[in-house]
Amino acid sequence: MRFPMTTGLAVKLITLVAIGVVFFALTVPWAVTTFGEGAPWPVALGSSVVGLGVPVALLVVLLLAPRAVRLESDAVVVERLGWRDYRIPLADIASVEAGPLLKVLGGGVWRVAGNGGLMGFTGYFFVRGLGVVRCWATRLGPTVLVRRKSERPALLGVDDGPALLDALARRLSPA
Repeated sequence: MRFPMTTGLAVKLITLVAIGVVFFALTVPWAVTTFGEGAPWPVALGSSVVGLGVPVALLVVLLLAPRAVRLESDAVVVERLGWRDYRIPLADIASVEAGPLLKVLGGGVWRVAGNGGLMGFTGYFFVRGLGVVRCWATRLGPTVLVRRKSERPALLGVDDGPALLDALARRLSPA
């Protein structure tokens, strides 16, 4: 079974705003060094270094962006756009339940390390009442919490969270 992770409106807006801010931040130093008289060389060098680093960072974020969760016979697999899939073995799952809402502000979920909205929410997040979790989501809203036996819990934000939760619960229940 495959559960798509399409990009929600909030993530699209965050991505567009971030790219716009980066474009503006790179354009101004370039304009100053190109058209200004006597622009200092550190400004030109800094603008060039940042100008090269930003596209590389955007490419890495794009490659790591999740696109679906796939339920296989032995694992839950997070498919990523251009990177190897992340596997959570079913044998390592202790339980599954409805997870917290992902919100931009005031939802009890804070980014610790990772991507907080640019093409998705990926990485490590602190969740009030749970601690630090791994997160893969491409939209704000409800998530599925996968509690693991040997690693940090995982938050999965798919388009149809209740269907994923139901499928996982059925797969994990003893026959």
